[in-house]
Amino acid sequence: MSEVEQLPAVPGRGEIRPLTSLRGLAALAVVMQHFSTTVQEHTVTTIPSIPPHGYMAVDLFFVLSGFIMAYNYQDDFRRHGLSAFPGFLGKRVARIVPLNLFMLAVIVALGQASLAIQGRNIIYTSRSFWIDLTSNVLMLQGLGIGMNMNGPSWSISVEFAAYLLFPILLIAVGFSRFRVALANTFVCIVALSLLAVTQPRLGLGAETVVANVVRCFTEFSIGLFTFRLFGVASIRAAMGHEAIRVTAMCLSVASLGLRLDLVAALSFPLLILSLAATHERASRAMSHPILRWLGVISFSLYLIHQPFREIELEILQKLHPAPLDPAWAMLLIVKGSVSVIPFAWASYTYVEHPGRRLISGLIRRGNRSDAAASKG
Repeated sequence: MSEVEQLPAVPGRGEIRPLTSLRGLAALAVVMQHFSTTVQEHTVTTIPSIPPHGYMAVDLFFVLSGFIMAYNYQDDFRRHGLSAFPGFLGKRVARIVPLNLFMLAVIVALGQASLAIQGRNIIYTSRSFWIDLTSNVLMLQGLGIGMNMNGPSWSISVEFAAYLLFPILLIAVGFSRFRVALANTFVCIVALSLLAVTQPRLGLGAETVVANVVRCFTEFSIGLFTFRLFGVASIRAAMGHEAIRVTAMCLSVASLGLRLDLVAALSFPLLILSLAATHERASRAMSHPILRWLGVISFSLYLIHQPFREIELEILQKLHPAPLDPAWAMLLIVKGSVSVIPFAWASYTYVEHPGRRLISGLIRRGNRSDAAASKG
């Protein structure tokens, strides 16, 4: 999963809660997809994934992240040019790095405990520990440098690469003339389509470095253009209609149910636009406190769940050596996914949020020191 922030509805106003809730639902979809894969290893027959092709929630994160990065930072870049980049990158580091480092420490500790107790490491795979650890600390693993030690973090790695190129992507899609931005977005759609046609049923689940980078960069750019459309008052008003919102939701759900990844990915901008522009009844439904809370802890939920899969599978196989019937397997998928949520809340409360404040504070103090030194 890639990470996202709370989004103001219009400049200077409050958060769009439906998008925060959407983020939480997407994170839970990834967790349930992964637990489906894990429980499948101990089931007598093939069981369906809950939800179908839940890994596509990562593609939703990429589009949503592009949309939100444009909203939160486009004006800064427009006013200050490249001098806005250090502040932007500092905020991205504060958002991602503390939890990423914490989870790497936890995963290494659990891996060593697994070796000591069972004589094998069930938590992560590594060819060269120090090279792989360094790669994961620097968030290079999604680019094919070193092995990924925390499965979901590949998306954080490639999205951080998109952050490094954010000014270029913003110029191509956000600041260029509309026709140029539209042409660049069309190129992104073509690139994503070329990736999909190499897979059965227009799939986007190929786990290669090239596929992951193409998915991230094209969908992030599509998200930037989606925000540009959101800035057009007539489009925003039209997308606020309930019929559009229902159509967007049905299209996304149907394409996932039919396992048509490319169609789902191309429906996500419509879904985001309709939820960002929606109001009244739809807004209240998607702004339920539980859904919003799930969105607030979504980054933690996404990043910490990997070791739970292996540990809970190991416990299950010891307590119940015989493979499970499908009904029990489906129940355990839900139970395993839900079991991560309290830990995600604790992670957000005691690691992610204070870690972000700590890094942000250090950056601000460093900026003040540099300013004072330049005056002196």
